Amino acid sequence: MNAVAVVAPQAVGMSNSARMNALVPTSMSEAMELADIMSKANLLPDHLRGKPGDCLLVVMQAQRWNMDPVSVAQCTSVVRGKLCYEGKLVSAALRSMGAIQDELDFEYSGAGQHRKIVVTGTLRSGKTRSIDGTVEQWATSNDNWKKSPDDMLAYRGTRQWARRWAPAAMLGVYTPDEMEDPEPARATASVVEHAQPTEYPVEDFNRNLPTWRKVIESGRRSAADIIAMAETKGALTVEQKNAIRSCEISDGEVSE
Repeated sequence: MNAVAVVAPQAVGMSNSARMNALVPTSMSEAMELADIMSKANLLPDHLRGKPGDCLLVVMQAQRWNMDPVSVAQCTSVVRGKLCYEGKLVSAALRSMGAIQDELDFEYSGAGQHRKIVVTGTLRSGKTRSIDGTVEQWATSNDNWKKSPDDMLAYRGTRQWARRWAPAAMLGVYTPDEMEDPEPARATASVVEHAQPTEYPVEDFNRNLPTWRKVIESGRRSAADIIAMAETKGALTVEQKNAIRSCEISDGEVSE
């Protein structure tokens, strides 16, 4: 049986001692072995105990974040059948992945439903980026929005900031408040089907991509904004969407 290896420090933004204290599998067999061990731990959260498959998801996510899988497991929950990670983990992941230079800064103003937070962070590239939101905009049915609105604003703001400015850190990751958001209304069978959109012209895409890249890197638009705008003209392929998304991390703002 292979032992789970402890690897040398590699990730930018994570101290040597923190990295060396993390159990990091170096192969899928080691990851599966660690997941099996974790699933048998009595102190693991109930939703992971006895479930090596779910533990493996945590191990793999922790590896992407360069974090200790056991510590990550303690900050998870299951909401609506989705494995969710606490908001505080998102902030830690931004640091461990080297996505930001320092801690995120939180600035509050207003009161009640108009209580507002401005989240500001400095990317590895040196660019400073911010995002803001209010209780009125973000609150869900979770009672914590009434008990601890500032904490909830910080968790939600951190997630919003990460999805906007460091999307690689949030790929495939959900936080509990996202699962608590009201589900969008579903179209009924009586709705008339729309014709499939035509494909976005390849020549136009190749010509517009450099311009879109400048707009995204300047912070005026996100990759998601550009994709939505482009698809009003024609459907983008997976490769085209990935090319647009890569503009947000092309200067090394986030590394996996």
